[in-house]
Amino acid sequence: MTRTSLIALGVLFLAGNVHAIEEQPESCRPKVAGSALALADDADQAQLQCDIDRAALIADRADATFDSSNDPILRIVDTAAPSGAAYVYDIVDADGTMMLDARTVPVDSDTNTHIPLCRLQTQLPAPVASKVALSLLTTSDAGLPAYGAREKMVVNADGSRSYELLLASHDIITSIETTNGLKQFSRHSEATDIIAELNRSVIGVANFSDGWVCKSN
Repeated sequence: MTRTSLIALGVLFLAGNVHAIEEQPESCRPKVAGSALALADDADQAQLQCDIDRAALIADRADATFDSSNDPILRIVDTAAPSGAAYVYDIVDADGTMMLDARTVPVDSDTNTHIPLCRLQTQLPAPVASKVALSLLTTSDAGLPAYGAREKMVVNADGSRSYELLLASHDIITSIETTNGLKQFSRHSEATDIIAELNRSVIGVANFSDGWVCKSN
């Protein structure tokens, strides 16, 4: 099967398994044969728009839940963390200091009673802040794909390499206010490129912080 066919099947699979947040975005509804999914580039663009719209719904829910409204220079939305919650990670420039505002967001009404509402507000460590600052300059590169390939490299026993298609929907959407305007990226949680590494750096700060404040939902 060609890469084009695999991507088209993967997009259909992902679109059918998007977590419900009140109402599924129109852009995430399965497309019929002969639509934009016919070509790989169009399939990537269609799934990217779906992911961006999903992330926007999650971010809106975080703002409403915590009565907050940020103007982040970097926003990372983890749409399906292992805990069953989604997470919004906002980096805000506070008079030259980069602050992280991370919030948990119940994915859907069925899990609302099981997911604690937690928030972390902390200063980014200098190495991570430097990486974020650099991303504002470098991620505007037109050669950097907005929608990352959903495949994982596997090193075989004989040293050769092969690639596995990642069908499980665990997407992380990154929005960066670059020097050339807003850039948005979607990566699978197992991706390994520079956007994925940026995501891991910010999320890692939150994962190892003891500053979370939680309350029962």
